[in-house]
Amino acid sequence: MSKKKRIVFYLDTTVAGFEKAKMIIEDYAYWFKRDPQTELCLFSSAGHPLPLKKQLIASGLINISGIVFLENTIPPDKLHRFYTKRLLLNEWVHYNKDDIFRLYKLFFPLTRESDFDNQPISLQYDIRYHKHRVDEYKSYSHQQTAHIASALEFYKPNRIIDAGCGAGAQYYYLQEKIRKLSIHYVGVDMSRFQIIKAIDLFSNTQTTFQLADVTNLDFENRTFDLGFTESTLMFCADPIKALKELNRVCKDGFFASLYTIKNNPESLKHLKKGALYYLDTGATWKYYNKITPNVYKIPDFHCVIKAAESFNNVSMVQNDTDQFFEPLGVFTANLFFFPKAWYHPNKLDHFSYHPLM
Repeated sequence: MSKKKRIVFYLDTTVAGFEKAKMIIEDYAYWFKRDPQTELCLFSSAGHPLPLKKQLIASGLINISGIVFLENTIPPDKLHRFYTKRLLLNEWVHYNKDDIFRLYKLFFPLTRESDFDNQPISLQYDIRYHKHRVDEYKSYSHQQTAHIASALEFYKPNRIIDAGCGAGAQYYYLQEKIRKLSIHYVGVDMSRFQIIKAIDLFSNTQTTFQLADVTNLDFENRTFDLGFTESTLMFCADPIKALKELNRVCKDGFFASLYTIKNNPESLKHLKKGALYYLDTGATWKYYNKITPNVYKIPDFHCVIKAAESFNNVSMVQNDTDQFFEPLGVFTANLFFFPKAWYHPNKLDHFSYHPLM
């Protein structure tokens, strides 16, 4: 396999000026802090804005891997080496916040072949590709979020979190209710391609989308009144830790569902001393023409039960009717979590007991 080419952004800070340069540098740090294949080269055609280096040092941004600060002014006869580069950011005349990733997405639609953070895979989570479909490829609907909408009416929360929000598909069907009840919605996801779509499609004064790891949420305890997650836990690094994080940050409980393994199948690989089982189904994604590792991390049933004992505002229900992995000879015990004060069995008459809904 050929080595991936390093992607370099260039910025003439003389032309950009202090405020614009600062915004672009902060954007780079936000979107590419975990990407070793990118670089931001800061050069100047007539000297850097005076406060820039001092500000970079004070904020620690100058020490971020990938940021290259060229101290010396580039002489006029050498500037062509920079001004002929494809990703010269100050030539993006009306640069707005987050445009650095929009440019990256435009020129480099794939980041890795085996990751959710690439454009063809993120397509199938984009509501625009689903809202007019009537065939078996349709993945989202009002019915799928009806239980969440009911809980929003019941609790009338101030703040909610959608953990693993993707490109905002769940938000799309909840947005009318969220506006009506004046709820502040926060959607988090680790996929840059998903989040930039969500920002561009749905972000407003009541709605925030941001990069975050559901197993390590950067929020204080009880920051949110209510939370939910869908089609996320099986793909994150540690589903049990993600459940604990949701419980920590959500005051009134949360919605979540996941497959678990009750009996130890010899065919499944153990992770984290047996708390997780590693299942690679070898499946292909609907809109991707290569085999991608459709890998599920399925937690141990007893470990989930033990963790859930501390969830004071959550009701847990076991329903094993959906045996998604049965064709592979793997049988699961399926657990569903609901906000306790809201939960009653008759509210789930039309609920899909499919943990990957």
